[in-house]
Amino acid sequence: MQTDLPYILALSFQKGIGDITARKIIQFFGSAEKAWNSSSRDLMQISGIGQQISKDFGNKKWLDLAFNEIEYCKNNQINILTIYDEIYPALLKECLDAPIVLFTKGNIEFNQFNNKKISIVGTRKMTNYGRNFIAELCEGLAEFDVTIVSGLAYGCDIEAHSQALKNKLSTYAVMGTSFERIYPAAHKKVAVEMLINGGWISEQPSFKTVIPEAFLQRNRIIAGISDVTIVVESAFKGGSLVTAKFANEYNREVFALPGKTTDSLSVGCNYLIKTQQAYLIENSKDMIEYFNFDAKKQKNQLNLFFDFTEDEKLIVNYLQNQGKQHIDKMSFDLNLKSYELMPILLDLELKHAITTLPGKFFDLIH
Repeated sequence: MQTDLPYILALSFQKGIGDITARKIIQFFGSAEKAWNSSSRDLMQISGIGQQISKDFGNKKWLDLAFNEIEYCKNNQINILTIYDEIYPALLKECLDAPIVLFTKGNIEFNQFNNKKISIVGTRKMTNYGRNFIAELCEGLAEFDVTIVSGLAYGCDIEAHSQALKNKLSTYAVMGTSFERIYPAAHKKVAVEMLINGGWISEQPSFKTVIPEAFLQRNRIIAGISDVTIVVESAFKGGSLVTAKFANEYNREVFALPGKTTDSLSVGCNYLIKTQQAYLIENSKDMIEYFNFDAKKQKNQLNLFFDFTEDEKLIVNYLQNQGKQHIDKMSFDLNLKSYELMPILLDLELKHAITTLPGKFFDLIH
């Protein structure tokens, strides 16, 4: 799909075409390039495409902008991922409204075997209560293979990134701006530090001006790439509750730090818990128990992953996303015969990556 990249970018740049519509167009024509070179009559066969969109569709200025963006990213060590790429975050790919294009910079591996992504979000007016919780959480998770995800904003976000760095945890910043402008500028030093063990993520191209809506839109990415979302402190309204809403819609677990009923910055968290939109969390032990982390320094054990063959990685990623599966279901989903699967599964078992369960079921060793 890499040869299709300029056309996917051009589609994403065109006004009136969102991520869901762009994917619908590409699916209809078979590729973004074929779509780009199609006629207005063909385009309007797609449900939801009217004259307004088809009138400007295929305008050369968007394709020129796409080639310029590719060159810009190449010169600035920025990666462009499309939803059709294998290295695009698998968890986010499950979400209906996932961005068709992501820009990343730094040392980012979305689909690393057994790495757990935990998003930490909360108010910009963080109290010592929230600060102490984040510090203890990151310190308690330091021995495990965890990535901390947040939005680089004031308050809980920057505290989460800073504590992750302090405890040598990988950390990703999902930005509402392009990488041309780190916002807020006061956090640029922390952002640069993150590039060594983590990095930056955005759906905004370099030429895009800053718009307030982008900061709410990026919350779906924070929730979408994460296994778990933790709301630390929040008033009754705010971006943190939006992130929690996205996480719930994506069938991800949400945790919230409870507080006094008289504390204005605990109202949002208490509401999430009270309405069963979030589990109560007290400290890092709750996360350790939730993920069933039972051995320290699990990161070192996962270095074996680079020894996996491509077929083995395919099965590991499949079990990571699907959970325990019967061999017949695996055979069907992966389009592999049972006799082709068996030797691969045996090798993975010998590498202590999977376990055989009664009834011809297989699962990852957690």
